[in-house]
Amino acid sequence: MIHVFCGKKGSGKTKKIINHANTTAEHCDGSVYFMNCDNSYMYELNHKVRFINTSDYNVVGAYLLLGFLDGLSASNFDLKVIYIDGFLKHMDRDITQLEDLFTKMAAFSDKYGIDIYLSISKDREEIPPFICNFIDD
Repeated sequence: MIHVFCGKKGSGKTKKIINHANTTAEHCDGSVYFMNCDNSYMYELNHKVRFINTSDYNVVGAYLLLGFLDGLSASNFDLKVIYIDGFLKHMDRDITQLEDLFTKMAAFSDKYGIDIYLSISKDREEIPPFICNFIDD
């Protein structure tokens, strides 16, 4: 399942997603990955969380992200949860053009039983309808 944390920049999304990842890692019976486009939060994560700086792998764009997720899944059969902080920084298009990506990420999540958590720097009112069902309050 996909879960979305949304809110304006500075509203506490990153802190919330980091705390969620740390709590999940303590109780999860599989691997937990945390993706960000820089190293700024690497040391705030529990040592059980695998941190990935996506800029090291040039992950920018919907299809590169999908391919990267497929690669993570293929290389780790024990992967249970993926966190992607600053989701829109990984995209090469506007959020309104990402419906196909969300459909494919939801199918990926269902197929492999991997939960995906995203932080999106937009107010709830700015989130397109196809994403609204994934928002965690």
